[in-house]
Amino acid sequence: MGQTLVAPEEALVSVVIVAGLLLAGGLAFLCLLKFNREAMETEPGDAGFFER
Repeated sequence: MGQTLVAPEEALVSVVIVAGLLLAGGLAFLCLLKFNREAMETEPGDAGFFER
């Protein structure tokens, strides 16, 4: 049994869940950046989606 830097073997499920959430968040950010660029360029205080 080798030493692991991330977590012990019992925590594998937790590590996989966190990695999946990070991957899903990154994918959602990239999709938003590519397909809905206007949402990324909106400043706080600008007209919201429902106020158009």
